[in-house]
Amino acid sequence: MLRLCLGVLLLSIALEAGKSCERKAKKFKKCLTNGFSPKIFTSCQAGGDAMTINRKIKRCTRVENRLSKFCETGSFDCKTSEWTPIYNATTSKIGPFEASKFPDFIVKFTQQKEVDKSQYLSQSIYFYNGAGERIGQTNFILYANRIEDKFELSAYKRFYLESGGMCSSPRFNLDYVTDYNFEMKTAAGEANMYQITTSDGVVHNEDMTFCKNLSEWLEVLSGAEYTAMKMMVTRGSDIADYVTTEYILEEN
Repeated sequence: MLRLCLGVLLLSIALEAGKSCERKAKKFKKCLTNGFSPKIFTSCQAGGDAMTINRKIKRCTRVENRLSKFCETGSFDCKTSEWTPIYNATTSKIGPFEASKFPDFIVKFTQQKEVDKSQYLSQSIYFYNGAGERIGQTNFILYANRIEDKFELSAYKRFYLESGGMCSSPRFNLDYVTDYNFEMKTAAGEANMYQITTSDGVVHNEDMTFCKNLSEWLEVLSGAEYTAMKMMVTRGSDIADYVTTEYILEEN
């Protein structure tokens, strides 16, 4: 009987702890919606305008600390399977994070109908120092078309330093991409900066080792504390009828 009562008590404590974590998670999500920039769950994205009222920032900081301290790892994770749609827009700044620990952006392209004309997309990842000053950006430009009844995709891969200097490839063909169904990961802190996974699950690395200033880029990036992504198409384009774009963040 004593064992049964003890088992029920432990189960009740576990259930109550689970409910407590759920409540903390809901409060933290509300903080994010109101523009709170997380310090621990750095893969989480603040929504709307940045939170500026100190008492609200302090309250949300306490919520984040308690969520991290008292709830099991995995009880709350912004790195879910939920993809966030993005089209001709820029995300809010994400951070601050530890040096060289910024998350990677993964963009999923999903075809809606076959391409029948020339199309343009551009993805840029911006990096900022602790003062909020931009220190560099990556840029991957895609040109899609249908030539002789075949889907073709070509690209430029680049990075820019705000202090001056950049590196760009010549325009090249992505022959291994046969339709608009693929994912592209931007790992800005690696030589294999762009990693494209085709619909058959094969990963193709688009490296930047040809850049003479790659080491300079990596050194500048070590001072990054915030990041943001921009997806852009030609103004007035109907490309959304052909492909949708969504993203998630992957922590390092």
